[in-house]
Amino acid sequence: MHHPRSNSTVLRFRLAATLLVGNWVTVLVAAGLLVESLLTDNRQMMIVGVSLAGLAVVLGVVQWLVASNAACPLCRTPALASMRCTKHRQARTSLGSHRLRVAMAILFRNQYRCPYCNESTQMVARESRMAHRRQPTR
Repeated sequence: MHHPRSNSTVLRFRLAATLLVGNWVTVLVAAGLLVESLLTDNRQMMIVGVSLAGLAVVLGVVQWLVASNAACPLCRTPALASMRCTKHRQARTSLGSHRLRVAMAILFRNQYRCPYCNESTQMVARESRMAHRRQPTR
């Protein structure tokens, strides 16, 4: 099992995962509101739906920026960024998305399996080298 190098990397992974899941929810709610507003001819609901769609775009950009700096400790590929790299043949998806599966695993299981190298990573930072050194006795 692998570990990220620092607590800031763990924080970036969790933030990127939260933004990705939030973006999925925002897109689904916006689409539902837009369809409902077209069916009922409700102008106010349409404004809210378009506003949520705009928020989804902003969330997507922020998530991409945060996720591009959160890389797998083994293969160094950003696991939550939209890379067009070849995935591992045994990589699984959730709702057709490798990134959504990684995000859900980070949020609910505190570990994930990289879709590129298929290695498991626990969301706990490695111990520093200083922690392995002996403390002088007094």
